[in-house]
Amino acid sequence: MKSLIGTKSFYKKLIAVSLPIVVQQLITSSLQLVDNIMVGSLGDSAVGSVSSVNQLYFVVILVIFGALGGAGVYSAQYFGAKDFDKLKQTFRFKVIVSLLLATLAFIILSIFGKFFISLFTETPVTLDNGVKYLEIIKWSMFPWAISVSISFTFREIGITKPLLRISIIAILTNTVLNFLLIFGYLGFPQLGITGAAIATLISRFIESGLFVILLIRRGEAFNSKLKDIFKINGVVLKSIIIMAIPLMLNEILWSTGQTVFFEAYSTRGDAALAAASVTGAISQLVFVTFGGISTGIAVMVGNTLGENKLKQAQDNAKKLIFSSMLFSAFMGVLLFILSYFILGIYDISSQAKDIAIFNIRVNAFIIPVLAFNVSMYFTLRAGGDTKSTFIMDSGYMWVIQVPSAILLSRFTTLPANILFLIIQLEELPKMLFAYSRYKKRYWVRNLHKSNEENATQLLSN
Repeated sequence: MKSLIGTKSFYKKLIAVSLPIVVQQLITSSLQLVDNIMVGSLGDSAVGSVSSVNQLYFVVILVIFGALGGAGVYSAQYFGAKDFDKLKQTFRFKVIVSLLLATLAFIILSIFGKFFISLFTETPVTLDNGVKYLEIIKWSMFPWAISVSISFTFREIGITKPLLRISIIAILTNTVLNFLLIFGYLGFPQLGITGAAIATLISRFIESGLFVILLIRRGEAFNSKLKDIFKINGVVLKSIIIMAIPLMLNEILWSTGQTVFFEAYSTRGDAALAAASVTGAISQLVFVTFGGISTGIAVMVGNTLGENKLKQAQDNAKKLIFSSMLFSAFMGVLLFILSYFILGIYDISSQAKDIAIFNIRVNAFIIPVLAFNVSMYFTLRAGGDTKSTFIMDSGYMWVIQVPSAILLSRFTTLPANILFLIIQLEELPKMLFAYSRYKKRYWVRNLHKSNEENATQLLSN
């Protein structure tokens, strides 16, 4: 037990790098909840329209996350090794790839957007509103791609406080504009769902501009001149691509798997669809811990591996995993308490509320399990063990959870809340595989060094 508890300096560093991200995501989740409530005041159909489009956007986001994750593994280790030239090259890769993927997603959604939305709903009003929302929101992918390339790199080198300030500005802007444009206050036009899309688009551009300013002022470790954007060493590029492909494939499969779950819930009607959206929005108030976990591991495990302190990296990982589960258990209790009254602020049907309350309580109990799996995922990824992350994440999902969701939604009459419970409980067996891969220590390696050198150092420890 003593080996799971860190020193005062350990927790001081953990709080310094993780707390700003947790607060940032808590503010984001809180104001997204406000946005959700604003749209929810327009009825179950409006919630269904926006949440259907956001589910598609979610897939795009995670695909880009996966592509950037490969570069991020190297960013954390190159920074730890003080190899700033290669650090800059990883940043260039992120900018290029995120913009290319955003462009591809924009084209696909422009052509097939209506078809994708129709997978979630057959209600004409919900479908039409979803298409209108998508026509505007799809433009926000370009400024977001720039923002995430910059913010991820700052996280990986341990600079997080400025990210919090930028997020606060962007989110407040989005919320105020939502208030004005959805309902038409202070002389603004009453645009409903269209207003929500415009508000998000404007806030994304403001956020991107602020991140560019931050890059110029504090990004000297990895900032590059525009003329050098395509200057990436062949060896570095190959290494990143080899790392990025399984991570991106994992995110594609994981996000589409989540979309299958969402579609499974939608087979139970607009109330179930609205409940799924509300469950996600409220649960995010405690799932913010996952952002802190990933950042803490990137800095305190990834950077340490890059510094060639393999034993310390293992000790840090062990303490981070235990801390994340302990804190997430506390957050689960908070979420359970919230479930008793927070649904009262939503103007949705009583059926949707009943489903959402049940789902939120399920998440309250399952969050320590999710925290354990998230910690394992990012620990394995920190050392470049992408094979294990692929198997435990999307591999497990598509072998176990996705077939289960499809079969239960199509061939049974189980209600939406029981579908949700079964899918969430299927996270439990994943813990065993994740832990077995963690114990094999394939992830304990400095990517600057050869496998033989890493093995020799581990044996000496």
